[in-house]
Amino acid sequence: MSKRVKVCFSKLLFKITKLAIVLTVLYIYFTPTILSRNTDSLQHVFPHRNRNSQINLVIAHPDDEVMFFSPVISQLHAYFPDTVPFNILCLSKGDAEGLGETRAKELNDSAVLLLRNERPVSVQVVDFEDGMDEVWDIDSITSTLSQTIDVNNEKVSQIIVTFDSYGVSNHINHKSCHIAVEKFIDDYVRSKGKENAENAENAHITALYLRSYKNNFFLKYNFFIWEILKMLYRTVSPFGKSIQPLAPSTTTEKNGLLLMNTHSQYILAFAAMLNAHKSQVVWFRYGWWLLSRFVFVNEFDIFTY
Repeated sequence: MSKRVKVCFSKLLFKITKLAIVLTVLYIYFTPTILSRNTDSLQHVFPHRNRNSQINLVIAHPDDEVMFFSPVISQLHAYFPDTVPFNILCLSKGDAEGLGETRAKELNDSAVLLLRNERPVSVQVVDFEDGMDEVWDIDSITSTLSQTIDVNNEKVSQIIVTFDSYGVSNHINHKSCHIAVEKFIDDYVRSKGKENAENAENAHITALYLRSYKNNFFLKYNFFIWEILKMLYRTVSPFGKSIQPLAPSTTTEKNGLLLMNTHSQYILAFAAMLNAHKSQVVWFRYGWWLLSRFVFVNEFDIFTY
């Protein structure tokens, strides 16, 4: 019985290994398609890439940037000129285990690896208490945002990236990021008597809220396979080639944006995790980096103002 189990396990492991190799080869093969799709998507949302802009990522903990947002960081970095500054605002040091100073330094190291010192990069770490039971003061966060993001200077287009209202894992700190950014923008809109912009060309503020998929286990943990299957279908199916994707609507509410890391960009992000966030590399992180969709693909709801 023992031998039979070992043989079955060996066969299963062999099949999984073959499947992993095939999927990785396909992932690398579709690199031009991924890059082209990313560029087309970004051009719809940001048609004036050379206009004065500022990119702002609002996160709750050091390592959120690479665990959840590496695809959008990679694609915005590749798309926008090197003169466009990239600001990372982290609202806590992640000090729940007493590693706050270490983790703050790790965030800076991660930013250097991900953005490779090719553009102005600012990393600001605020000292809100880290924890699932910690309720952050939203007014204090919006005050911090106003010191970092100058929305009153309408010569500079502001791009603000953060979590959606579910916060990926329903983490209260992640959700606070969303609530604060939403309030920060609402305060600006009310003060200026503005409404949502009619299209991306008129947008002064573009907010990108990361889709969490809530309790959809399949979407959260299908790594890159769903996107690869869609690309494969369009390649081999006589119907797939005739189906053209719809361009994003010009209405501003809840447009979608999908961005995907290439294989090399994924490896860079994984390397940033392993080399910069050493204090957080525990055994279950490897499962996240193998199976989580967020390290391969980011989808956003878009709001423009």
